[in-house]
Amino acid sequence: MLLEVENLKISYGDIEAVSGVSFALEQGELVSIIGANGAGKTSILNALMGIVPVNEGRISFQGRQITRWPAFRRARAGMRMVPERARTFARLTVYENLMVGVYKLRNKVDLGRRLQWLYKMFPILEKRKNQPANTMSGGEQQQLAIARALISDPDLLLVDEVSMGLMPKLVDEVFDLLKRLNRQQGLTILLVEQNAVASLEISDRAYVLETGNLACQGSAAELSQDPRVREVYLGH
Repeated sequence: MLLEVENLKISYGDIEAVSGVSFALEQGELVSIIGANGAGKTSILNALMGIVPVNEGRISFQGRQITRWPAFRRARAGMRMVPERARTFARLTVYENLMVGVYKLRNKVDLGRRLQWLYKMFPILEKRKNQPANTMSGGEQQQLAIARALISDPDLLLVDEVSMGLMPKLVDEVFDLLKRLNRQQGLTILLVEQNAVASLEISDRAYVLETGNLACQGSAAELSQDPRVREVYLGH
């Protein structure tokens, strides 16, 4: 198992955001955690990446217990995160943003070959490589955020609300990209999303999170046919 999460509890002061959640990902899977805004989805990703502390529970990655590891150590171990709303470094150029993604890790990747691969996958980034990130559209910045996470050739990609703020056409393009990364490159992806329809369409499995608790889980096909999931999350 690539990632195992057991009885995860996260609190902000007296408010419990995540209440004893357990789940796992195998190598090569694309798994979604879906749920409404405020359900605790982003808190889970932030805890996995070491951005917020865990009150209780255990996180294991590649067979190692990483619950108390700092974020930089998790990144060096092969975890990368695409944050909500892209969060690029506005005044840095596209190329400089990409270099942030490989900071302290250049000896682990063939940077020239990795850049060539990324520019082939995201042609707009090569065209705009000398432009500041804040001169790009929202969709282009989202591509940059994904490329920045990919440049170090991670083993696990954590993706937070990738569709937020994007036009429907761009949402389709980004989800198609994630699907291709998983199916063609074999990249393991954990996707956190409010857009249940789009995320279930590309996922192998999914978990439904409600107010910090797992309400149900199963294959994407099973959940797409679940009457309660269809009513609450799919609008059917």
